[in-house]
Amino acid sequence: MSSVSEIMSFREPWTIAAYSNKTARDVAAILTKNRIGSLIVIDKDNTPVGIITESDLVKRVCLENYNADKVLVEEIMSSPLITIMTYDSVDTASRIMLSNKIKRLPVLEADNRIIGIISVTDITHHLARILLDDYNRHRSLKKILEMNDVSN
Repeated sequence: MSSVSEIMSFREPWTIAAYSNKTARDVAAILTKNRIGSLIVIDKDNTPVGIITESDLVKRVCLENYNADKVLVEEIMSSPLITIMTYDSVDTASRIMLSNKIKRLPVLEADNRIIGIISVTDITHHLARILLDDYNRHRSLKKILEMNDVSN
């Protein structure tokens, strides 16, 4: 089984500070400008304390008909932050995502520093590659068997 570090996105996660008077509108602007789906919320010591996703904005601001300029980051973030370690298996990541009904997991290095995020999309791409490899192996074996049948 593959480890999380083999398939995760290694881009430095975007962050936003809690208790800095940043609002839902600020979050939406960062997400849109950088074409990303989430922000890690950090405290004054740069410790990750939560995450805000596009879904959080929709559910906790838009659907509630709140003014995005008045809703603070800490009011919409999902906390506590659910994470996974780089050495954990992709299977473990999938189970955590399913049981918590989430689509992204921040990935921690041994020193508890976030080094990336693994998403449902990363896992889907990984599984698609496995299926394609298996299919190609099957086709190759089938050709070999057919050639063997013809020669007999």
